[in-house]
Amino acid sequence: MARLLLFGGKGGVGKTTSAAATAIWLADSGYRVLLVSSDPAHSTSDSLEVELGSEPTPVQGVENLWGLELDPAERMDELLPRLSEALRSGLGGNMSNILGSQASEGIADEMSSLGSADLLLPGLDEALAFDQLLSFAQDPRFDALIFDTAPTGHTLRFLGLPEILDSWTGRIIRLARLTGGVRSILMGRHQERAMREELDKFQKRVAHVRRVLTNPWVSSFTLVTIPEQMAVSETIRAADTLTEYGIDINGVIVNRITPDLDHPFLQQRRDIEQKHLASLKQSFEHLPVAEVPLEASDIHGLESLRNLGNSMNGEYPEPTQGMEMVTVGSSIPFSIRRGLHQDAQTGRLIVQVHMPGVNRDELSVRVTDGELFIEANGKSRQVELIQPLNSDRHKFELKGDILEITLEI
Repeated sequence: MARLLLFGGKGGVGKTTSAAATAIWLADSGYRVLLVSSDPAHSTSDSLEVELGSEPTPVQGVENLWGLELDPAERMDELLPRLSEALRSGLGGNMSNILGSQASEGIADEMSSLGSADLLLPGLDEALAFDQLLSFAQDPRFDALIFDTAPTGHTLRFLGLPEILDSWTGRIIRLARLTGGVRSILMGRHQERAMREELDKFQKRVAHVRRVLTNPWVSSFTLVTIPEQMAVSETIRAADTLTEYGIDINGVIVNRITPDLDHPFLQQRRDIEQKHLASLKQSFEHLPVAEVPLEASDIHGLESLRNLGNSMNGEYPEPTQGMEMVTVGSSIPFSIRRGLHQDAQTGRLIVQVHMPGVNRDELSVRVTDGELFIEANGKSRQVELIQPLNSDRHKFELKGDILEITLEI
């Protein structure tokens, strides 16, 4: 599994720029990086000046870098198809003629308490984005996923979603009971069971996402802000909430700091910023704080992003060839390891895959016609091998978080 490096903060503080610059620096260091955004405004495409889609797209001009922009709304029906259809057809419409006014009023009350019939719960769009993110994190092609998250408030809403879903699911079930046997006629018992199964599966997936985000060996969060009172205050509150949920914060990036120039207006502005910066450092005395000066021009395009990444992170590290965890970056250090390592030996090929949180009972490995497939958490992925196989014979062992597969070549 790839290392998850999340960048978040108040809208307009430069988190997209910071995430893109770090992604380019890490890719230039030799790691395979996927830069992901859930911003419907396509700001990551604009920042890179590269057109991105909903599938990993190689970024021309940066070897080892791919990018994609998620569309959570597009995934709604894909993740909850039966439930969406059931709510629209089985529970909507004019049912008073069938059920009577009392039952119909009860249904109306329940529907209105849901907020909307199209399932737009607080934090649901972020849940869909994170759910998609994990599917790419399990892709053995990538060593790191850098996620440019939605503005802070949206991301924090997602963290409370499992508790919201518990209440929300209860309402759906109460609504189903109100319609009784008529609902079975309209929907069919099979469709009713399918609706419940979709709810249960989605709840489990949301809970799994939160478990991954709270695992410091897999995920870390970099806060991005600017030296203004409202932005600093929101950053401090966000850090408190992230800590409450157990999410590892590895540092804070402060963008657009006015340079120390001999001009009365700029000096006054800088003095105010320094006070806010001092307040922020006091609140984060245990964390590294990277100070990024205001530039004379906008930062966009590969070259300016690459220069920013080099300035923030320093010299390129020597990429590791094995699976050991290493610390990289100068201003805000973060840990990373290879997601996949292959070692060709005499007569055999050793494949190692980082798979944290996977139970042995939920894991299977198969080799078919010389191709390697790994299945975990209900998803199967093919691993591209550096050498062809002439045998399907293999064995595998889960050593902590590392899956080691021995293949005959």
